Amino acid sequence: MSNSLQNQRTYAFIGTSGCGKTSIAEMLLFQSGIINRLGSIEDGTTALDYEPEEIKRRGSIQPGFANFTWNKNPHSLIDIPGDNNFNADTELLLKAVDGAVLVIDAIDGVRPQTKKMWAYIQQEKLPTIVFINKMDRELANFDMAFNSLSTTLGMKPVVFYMPIIEHNEFVGLIDIFPAKALYFIGDGKVEEKEIPDELKDEAHLLRDISVENIAGSSEELMEKFLAEGTLSMEEIHNALRSATIHRDIVPVLVGSALANKGGRRLLNSIDAYMPSPLDRAPYEGKDGSTRKADDEACSAFVCKTLNDPFA
Repeated sequence: MSNSLQNQRTYAFIGTSGCGKTSIAEMLLFQSGIINRLGSIEDGTTALDYEPEEIKRRGSIQPGFANFTWNKNPHSLIDIPGDNNFNADTELLLKAVDGAVLVIDAIDGVRPQTKKMWAYIQQEKLPTIVFINKMDRELANFDMAFNSLSTTLGMKPVVFYMPIIEHNEFVGLIDIFPAKALYFIGDGKVEEKEIPDELKDEAHLLRDISVENIAGSSEELMEKFLAEGTLSMEEIHNALRSATIHRDIVPVLVGSALANKGGRRLLNSIDAYMPSPLDRAPYEGKDGSTRKADDEACSAFVCKTLNDPFA
């Protein structure tokens, strides 16, 4: 069997209206080289919102689809509208993906409608990554947004990246597991530096708690953790991937789509921790038969059709 399915990532962006799903998709398309400039919702120049009515409304009214490669791995994404008037297809669209990226607004945190979106994700048993967007806004509040994930949605969020705010400006990220600071240097790229003194205690505490929780997912890991007090990065990575795929944890990342900050970290995390088609349970037919993803046989699931009266 080839590695094509093992390396494939198919996922949906889901969240409430105005949280920035289409802008995040635009950022990923830009980072992957599919488009050569970042479009804007305000200007009506995004790749996925191209219908005249979408440009007029400044928001998606139909799902957007895109394919690209990142680190030579094939990615397919669906941008699902967040407006209640245009998201009737959400349940069906989620049946066509292997994972979900739940987008949260850093200013509002979990909104009432987010509960409905999370219920859809749980219904389809999809491994999920949370992306807290708009960290560059003046009223952005990471702690509030992060805490609302557990208190309101009841999920088990684990911080993978936390924001660095200096002089009210979103200037970088702290990568929790290697415990290092990544400062933005433009075009979505980062420069590695020491963690600021005022954030060291919080970052190391989050890492220690997370590693201890990871060790608890396996008797073997727990024995090593108790004996040595630490785990290797490879062991942490493998445990995080397994826990994410089995929906035991939800990785949390931060960024700003409009400022092109955090896109590369999101793409790398999707590559590393989201499932491939081979990781998901077999599809079940109405007659009780099952079909598992396989490179040797082709099966298609139609989640959206378009009727063109002029075709």
